[in-house]
Order: sequence, then C-alpha cells, then structure tokens
Amino acid sequence: MAGVAIFVMSRRTDGGAGAVADGAAAPGGIDWETTSEGDFESRLADTSGSRIVLRAATRGTAADTVKFLGVRRRKEIRLTPGARIAVDLDWNRQANGSGLSAGLVLSPEATQGNPLANASAFWVEFIGVPPGRNARRVIGLRSDSQSRTLDKEGWPEENREGREIGVQRIEIEIGEKKEIRVLENGVPVYSSAPDALGFDRGYLYLQISSRANYPPREVAFVPISVRSGGR
Repeated sequence: MAGVAIFVMSRRTDGGAGAVADGAAAPGGIDWETTSEGDFESRLADTSGSRIVLRAATRGTAADTVKFLGVRRRKEIRLTPGARIAVDLDWNRQANGSGLSAGLVLSPEATQGNPLANASAFWVEFIGVPPGRNARRVIGLRSDSQSRTLDKEGWPEENREGREIGVQRIEIEIGEKKEIRVLENGVPVYSSAPDALGFDRGYLYLQISSRANYPPREVAFVPISVRSGGR
C-alpha cells in the first residue's frame, strides 16, 4: 500500500476578550486541527491559505470502511441565539463524486476522528449521486449516539438524480428560540423546532468522506465566518 501523505499548516491569532465575532474570512488566521478516520492511499489537509483544501485518495484501501478526513476549529463556538456560521463549499466539479461527501459538522466534543461518531452532532453535507456528477444535500442530527436525517431533498421519493452543485454558501444560524436555521446560497432550506440542537457550545468541523478505491478527489472550503451567540 502507498504511504500516507499528510500536510497541515495553520497560524494562530488571538482576538480580544469577549469578542462576539470570533472568526476571520481567511482560514490561515485560525488554528485548525486535522481529523481523520480510516485508511487512505494518500490524504491532504491544507489550511495555510485563504482556502481549506481537503484531498483524499482511497485506491487499494479496505473496501468495507468509509474514510473520513477533515479539520476542526480549535476555538469553541457559543451556539446560543445570534450564533451564525457561514462556509463556502466548493464541490470542485467532480467528474465522479460517487461515494464522496463534503460538509460541515457542529459537535460539543473535540475529536481527532470522525465527529459524526460523537454522541451529539449536527451536520449539513453534500453526497455524490451516481454516476457521479450530481450531488444531494443532507441535514442530520445526532443525539444520545442516535442519528436521524432531518432533510434529504425529498430522496428517495423525489430528486433521485440529485443536482449539479458548484460553490455552495452554507449558513447555520441559531434563532431566538434556539431553533436551527440552514440557508443554502441565501435561500432558507431548513428550520427546526425550538431547542433542537441539544448543546450550546461546540466545535466546527469541515470534513469529506470517501469510500474505497477512488483516485484523488479534492474539495475546498472558502471564506469562513463564525459568530458566537450571546452569553
């Protein structure tokens, strides 16, 4: 099996005490930690520039496992009313996105592995639809180690073919009644009942996953802004 290549670079900047706006547009201005689970032919997590780039190759790896690669923002976010996270996800015109997913995860637990295995998590991701050029948005929530899908764009009754995506602006907001709101490219696509999240502090993860036996595939996350809620 080929060796695993890993590249991670980040810089630390400290904001003022009590600042509400605690994220910068440039990923390189925030500390990120690489997260990974599973075996890879090669993998890359680059946070050194204005884009966070995640790339994974899985040829020759174990066929019965999904491989996860991402980064975790070291600084906690207060997920209380007024919190807002915005991420531009660049699907990178995948010629074959089958078996590939990319998205963001919020979880109260800091892990070096897959945050979707934590006891609690909320996520918005895009999953490649065979034969590979299209994708489908999936929103999910995990509580007490039990996962459930909140939205999957009508699949399987509708939208079986998925849709073409490019650079998708994903925004997650916490409303006054602690409801979770998700917008895609400025359009509201999901709103939860009050107090649905189940945790009021958490970490932001940016993550891709891939099934086995795929060549290198790359997804980028561009400008990221993070705003904590009130105390």
